[in-house]
Amino acid sequence: MRTFYIFKIKKEMTILTKEIPYNLYRTIESFYYYDNNNPDVSFKIYHDIFDTFNPLYVNKRINNLFKNNKHYIYNQSIHMIDNKYTNELSKLKVYKSHILLKSNVIKPTLLINYLMSDNLFVCDFQNKDYFWLNEFVR
Repeated sequence: MRTFYIFKIKKEMTILTKEIPYNLYRTIESFYYYDNNNPDVSFKIYHDIFDTFNPLYVNKRINNLFKNNKHYIYNQSIHMIDNKYTNELSKLKVYKSHILLKSNVIKPTLLINYLMSDNLFVCDFQNKDYFWLNEFVR
């Protein structure tokens, strides 16, 4: 099972890090493992890098896109693909700060079909994997 964290990166930071995503990944990774001894600094850095998601909008958009898919389930703000034919089980939850996607496949349907944007950065901290979503889907 892979756990993908999807972040919405501010436009300025996207421009600065588009060609060197490793630096952005290392910065985000430091937040992931950060012991919050200085919340003011964390808050400032966080708001310099990330934009927020609108969970209501994103949930509605994903639901509208997949509502006719027979493998799609939406319940209590959790989107799920359970496809026995492709052996995919994926669950996605939208937060203001990020989107969390857990999947047993490398290219989850929810990731590929919905989240097309130049400023979405995906991290899998357990596997030390990271990529710009629009580069991944090509």
